Amino acid sequence: MSVLQPSPSSPTLQEKPHSLFGSWVALVIISLLLTLAFFTVHLGAGLMLGPMIAAVICAVSGRNLKIKRPFFNFAQAILGALVVGTLSPHAMANILQHWWIVIFFTFSVIIVSLLMGATLTWKGVVPGTTALWGSSPGGASTMVAICGDFGADPKVAAFMLYFRVALVAFATSLVTYFTLPNVSLSLSGLFKLSQQLHYDLWASLILIAIGTALAFFARVPAVSLLSVLCIGTFLKTMGLFDINAPYWLRVPAYAIIGWSIGMRFTKPVLKHVIKILPAVALSSTIVVGACALLSFPLAKWAHIDLLSAYLATSPGGLDTIIIISAGTPVNLPIILALQTARMIAVLVVGPALAKPLGKWLETHRPPLKCS
Repeated sequence: MSVLQPSPSSPTLQEKPHSLFGSWVALVIISLLLTLAFFTVHLGAGLMLGPMIAAVICAVSGRNLKIKRPFFNFAQAILGALVVGTLSPHAMANILQHWWIVIFFTFSVIIVSLLMGATLTWKGVVPGTTALWGSSPGGASTMVAICGDFGADPKVAAFMLYFRVALVAFATSLVTYFTLPNVSLSLSGLFKLSQQLHYDLWASLILIAIGTALAFFARVPAVSLLSVLCIGTFLKTMGLFDINAPYWLRVPAYAIIGWSIGMRFTKPVLKHVIKILPAVALSSTIVVGACALLSFPLAKWAHIDLLSAYLATSPGGLDTIIIISAGTPVNLPIILALQTARMIAVLVVGPALAKPLGKWLETHRPPLKCS
C-alpha cells in the first residue's frame, strides 16, 4: 500500500536508528565546538549557550531530536542542589525582611509582559489569547501544555515563550560578561572551582535522585528543582547535610537545559510563525528592555548590586537565570526569590486572566485595515 510509503519530497515517517544516532553525535560535536568557542572568550554561560545554539542548528536542519522528560527533570534537580549550595540563613532572612519588594517587582514584570501581549492582540498581530499566553514571563513549559485548552495556538505561544527565553539567555550572558569580565570562567577556572567545593556528595546525589523521582508523581512546574531546593535548604539550615551540585553534574545539566530550549525551534514551527517573527522579536526585545529598567529601582530599594537586580527582573526562565548567575558573584538568593515568585504567580494568575482579557481585546479592538 502506498499509504505507508512516504513520497520522495516528504520526510520519512520514522527516523532510522543510525540516522538518529548520527543526529545526536552531530549535536554533541557542535555543542562541544561552540562551548569551547565561548570559553575562549571566557563566557561562562557558554556551557548552556553552546548546546542551545547547536540544538537550534540541528532543529532547523530537520534533525528531530527531543530531550526525554526524565533527563530534563534530572537537570533541574541538579540546578536545585546548585542553588542550595549558595544559600545562607542571613540571605534568607534578608529576603523575608524585604517581602514587599519581592511582591511588587514580581507583579511589575507580569504587568509589563501582559501589556505587550495585549498590544499584539489589539493590533491583530497574534489572534485571541495566544499573545497573552506567549507573553507570560515564566512557566514556559506549563503555559505551552495548557494554553491550547484556553483557545490559544500552542505552536505560536511556544515560539513566543521560548524565543524570549533564548533572548534572555543571550542578553543576560552578554550583560554579565561585559559587567564582570574578570570573573568569567575559563576551562582551567572551572576545574579549580570543582576542587574547592565543600559538600556532602552522597547526600547531594540522593537528594537529586529524590527530586527527579518526585517529578514523575507531581505534575507541578519545576517540581524537581523546587523540591530539591526546599528539602536541601531545610537540611542545610538544620546542620544535617551540606548540599551542592558537583561540577561534573552541572556541565551535563547545563547542556540539557540548553538543548531543551534550542530544540523548540524546528523547521515546521518556524514556517508556522514566519509572518509574526519580526513582531515577536520586537515585542520580546521591548519586554526584556522594560524589565531591565525595573532593575534600577530594585537595586536601590533592596540595597543590592545592579547586576543582581537585572538578573532578578529578567523575564524567565528560572533555570537559565540560575545557570548564568551561578558562575558570577551576584545575590543569588534575591534573584531566586523573584524568579520563583514570578513563576508561581504566572501559573496562578495567567490562566485566570488570559481568556477573559483576550476575549475583551478581540471584542473591543478597532477593526483591522485590509491591505
